Amino acid sequence: MLFIPHYGKFEKENDMKNIKLLVLSSLFLSSVAWGTDNENWSAQSTEKQFEQTSVVIYKASNGNQDNVQSMTPNAQSKTATNTSNKKDTQAKTLTVRPEAKSSNQEFWIFDAWVEFFRDDDRDGYFNHFSVEFDADTEYSSADVYARLYLGIDEVFKEYHTTSNFSIYSDNSNDSFVVESELLNGFPPSEYEVLIELYDAYNDQLVAVYDGNSDADLYLLSLESKEYESTQVVLVTEHGGSVSLWGLLLLPILLITRQYRKA
Repeated sequence: MLFIPHYGKFEKENDMKNIKLLVLSSLFLSSVAWGTDNENWSAQSTEKQFEQTSVVIYKASNGNQDNVQSMTPNAQSKTATNTSNKKDTQAKTLTVRPEAKSSNQEFWIFDAWVEFFRDDDRDGYFNHFSVEFDADTEYSSADVYARLYLGIDEVFKEYHTTSNFSIYSDNSNDSFVVESELLNGFPPSEYEVLIELYDAYNDQLVAVYDGNSDADLYLLSLESKEYESTQVVLVTEHGGSVSLWGLLLLPILLITRQYRKA
């Protein structure tokens, strides 16, 4: 329910101007908060390849990733007998866009797709989505893993590290799907997905794929579940001040409610 006192026309115009200023301020604060190192975030994901789906895997910025299991079959691959599967699963933050060091182009990502599933409050920002990507190699087969990030303004926060999985030359049927739910720490915004591909044999970064590589990974309307809201209540008083909580809720209010005519 939205309660708005009946002011005169001049007072209402001034209130609208003040609200617009507060919205701009809150958006600025959100941008600043996204880049802070002490902010926590978390997500849970499942993985799928060759119709095999993993258990739910939980990842948080303040802890290691849980329930990580290799999906690598017993195949004759470049790294099948040497993969240790002891990679660091601690969530990372990137402030510089990475570059793969592989000069002989042994690995690359051919394509990627994003699919959206759930937007609980129907504000256009989704908390449940998937990223599917097709990684290729010059070898007949190889074992790899990937780190997936969400970024705003060149700050990327990792929300999932995949298990080790096998890829087969330039086969398009070995694509890998990560289906994720953002739990907290991702405010409503237009995000970019960045994928780092690693050789599971030596943990070397061998390929990078992002919004510069594929427009499908750019300007994704996402938010975590704590920003999903079906109702906002705002009570204002003439001449009163707006609290910090009101400042943070104003963008959602303006999206989900319209000013009631006097």
